[in-house]
Amino acid sequence: MSEFRMIAIARELADKVRQTKLSPGYGHPVTAKVATGHGPCRHCLRPFVVGEDVRMLFTLNPFYGVAPIPQPGPVFIHAEECERYVETAGYPAELLRFGVVLDGYDAKQMIRRRETVADGSQEATIQEMMCHPLIRYVMVRDAEAGCFDLRVERKVERKGES
Repeated sequence: MSEFRMIAIARELADKVRQTKLSPGYGHPVTAKVATGHGPCRHCLRPFVVGEDVRMLFTLNPFYGVAPIPQPGPVFIHAEECERYVETAGYPAELLRFGVVLDGYDAKQMIRRRETVADGSQEATIQEMMCHPLIRYVMVRDAEAGCFDLRVERKVERKGES
């Protein structure tokens, strides 16, 4: 079990996008097309099957509720309902083969450290980055397109949990 939470977009947000076909917070129309790239789906964090899966493209501010300055960008989800990625499951194994940019942010939304990883060492690099006392969370972005994939935070244990 990972000591970090891998945070995909919420089920409620994905369901709303599928239902309204509008980008949350922006109202831009959603586009649905057969996948021409691996993605991943920002809800289940699985890569798309190119030429087979239908994916929905929309504008998302991945900093909503996390930091004050919006930084919207394009993201994809499966057009069909899928299961949200389990936050405590560790870095998604299916995504290890894809290069990423890891941006470590402080509480004031300033990047304190940036790493590019293309060798499958994403979780180890995240762990090293999170040792920095000022890094509050890590945004994982696609190394080619630069778009948001997921957010990583420290796992906070609640009273009574071990």
